[in-house]
Amino acid sequence: TEPVWSADGGTIYFTSDRGGRPQIYQASASGGGATRLTFSGSYNARATVSADGKKIATAQGNGNTYRIALMDRAQGNRWTPLSPGNLDESPTFAPNASMLLYAAKEGGRSVLYTVSADGRVRKLLPVQGASVQEPAWGPYRQKR
Repeated sequence: TEPVWSADGGTIYFTSDRGGRPQIYQASASGGGATRLTFSGSYNARATVSADGKKIATAQGNGNTYRIALMDRAQGNRWTPLSPGNLDESPTFAPNASMLLYAAKEGGRSVLYTVSADGRVRKLLPVQGASVQEPAWGPYRQKR
């Protein structure tokens, strides 16, 4: 479920519970077998891929805690948590891959956060009187 394409169209990333619990896999768009990318946590879903294909983020869960985690492919298959986790979900990369946007639950309400791809800077975005889910970035526009 939840398939996403790489920007070059050569790879598909998806969630599957074929191993018993939801995990992230990748497969060539031209066919062939799938490779499992996540091994930690009992729940990994909603993969998102940076435009250059070098970074993958997912919602990663253990028990009742769900956080955003990132794999920088240049550093191997190690996943790094980017959010403190409680009920964090639906990560999406900024067009330049420097940040991610994600939805979270805090105090019984839905909120939006941005976090830098290195996890050092996290910021709550003000949303008034709305429930937020599955955020998305607009297209990147260069200054003129």
